Amino acid sequence: MNEFPSSRIAVVIPCYRVANSVVSLIEKIGPEVSLIIAVDDACPDQSGTVIQEQCRDSRVIVLHHAENLGVGGAVMTGYKAACNYSVDIVVKLDGDGQMDPALIPSLVKPIIRGRADYVKGNRFYRISNVKAMPAVRLLGNAVS
Repeated sequence: MNEFPSSRIAVVIPCYRVANSVVSLIEKIGPEVSLIIAVDDACPDQSGTVIQEQCRDSRVIVLHHAENLGVGGAVMTGYKAACNYSVDIVVKLDGDGQMDPALIPSLVKPIIRGRADYVKGNRFYRISNVKAMPAVRLLGNAVS
């Protein structure tokens, strides 16, 4: 059941080396989302093609970059594409599955209620989330 019937929510997924996880991520995205935009950022594993071949979700649109623009470039491509559709809110999920799509309703609720214009999840809020992170991701976050 759509908890937010009057708000159209889109998800943007930048895809680079996520061919092994992105389809299962998409399968976990709930009915509150009306559009899913996956951006293959010139992925050497052809994440976008994997999505097109294995995913049967009618909400999914796959865009392909001819050259790698990095995660920021892929996200911007997704955001620009979302502007061409009647969506009210855009949520960015990483294709590696570390962000739980079940949290989307909680993330968008402050926006829908007019209490926020932008919401960002914080994986460091709970220690259990930090413990579940791969060591390389922890190191990357510590260095940046």
